[in-house]
Amino acid sequence: MSFKPAPFPTAEEGRVSEVEALEVMGTDQKQSYYDYVSLAAELANCRLSVINIIDSSTQWSLCGFGLPDEVFQTIRSAPREMTICQYALLSHKPTIIDDLEKDTLFNDHPMVTNEPNIRFYAGFPLISKRGNVMGTLCLIDYEPQHIEAGLIGVFEKLARRVAHQLELSKEKVNQDVEYLTNILARVVNKFNELTVDELLFCLNFRESEGALQLEADLKQKLLASGVIERSGAEIIFSKDWTTVKEEIFESRKNRRVVKIDENYLDNQIQLIENM
Repeated sequence: MSFKPAPFPTAEEGRVSEVEALEVMGTDQKQSYYDYVSLAAELANCRLSVINIIDSSTQWSLCGFGLPDEVFQTIRSAPREMTICQYALLSHKPTIIDDLEKDTLFNDHPMVTNEPNIRFYAGFPLISKRGNVMGTLCLIDYEPQHIEAGLIGVFEKLARRVAHQLELSKEKVNQDVEYLTNILARVVNKFNELTVDELLFCLNFRESEGALQLEADLKQKLLASGVIERSGAEIIFSKDWTTVKEEIFESRKNRRVVKIDENYLDNQIQLIENM
């Protein structure tokens, strides 16, 4: 026998669309997710832990623990049909195989029969708000392992948190793009002769910095565009510019900020210690 790829999930098209919308395939996310994989490996007493995302054809490892970086880089991208995690896409429940050599579905997998000869696998699904499995938080070892029942719920919580953070991060990026687009639209609508650098200079200038000190060419350009005006012997920002700037900063104040709870992992560790 040879290893057989998993069937596609019933809502595969929508699942892939959600994965693509995250825009994380091919990126390194160690800074954002290393605490999750290192904690998972420590709690399970496993040598390896990885966060994998799977699109229509490829599995990409966002972050890993337990492998030298030069080795991790060579294996972090894999054809979907050759992965074990593809089977975890089919259920909201974890896929846990204590001994892969004794499992008829996976005992012919190349990673089991050849190097690195893995024996244990546990994949906890990363479930989106729409109910699609985007990938896994997985645990791997070279020896058979067993996860205590009390810890399974903890790993499921970690997986939910990873999925939540992935979606929030994308949401924040979308908000930032929308915010920047609104800023540019408002400013360009009134002051379309200015360059981006000139607009940023005017937006970032604070009256507390003192009087405007401008080179002659820039002063003439800002005067002509209506950003600044003369007030006696002084050069000040115009009422039109001040109004636009106030609208911009008011919209920034009112926009919703996505904040990720940085204390989550500490709380989970405390939970385990108290069990």
